[in-house]
Amino acid sequence: MGANTAEAAVPDPIQELTDRLTASYAHLLTAAIVRDVVQDCYQPLSNARIPNYVPILVEHSSRTKLRRLTRRSDPTVLLREHPDGTRGHSITRACRRVRAALTRSA
Repeated sequence: MGANTAEAAVPDPIQELTDRLTASYAHLLTAAIVRDVVQDCYQPLSNARIPNYVPILVEHSSRTKLRRLTRRSDPTVLLREHPDGTRGHSITRACRRVRAALTRSA
């Protein structure tokens, strides 16, 4: 038994989902936050009688929670730079959010 017993108990599809979401949200959230969100979504479904759809349900709820975490009242928060100094394509998303907020308030 190692220190990573919690990660060892996670099925492969959930670990693959965690890796995909970590890569998708790497420019916005840390890997630990993504992993915690996936774990929180997986935990209630971990003992499901029919496990076939568990990864799909976990992915859907995880993406919903991660989107909520990345929404900010200040869209400039999304303009975070990557370690290599480049900016991500989140600028486009930030502009869309600002445009949507402006049209809602009008």
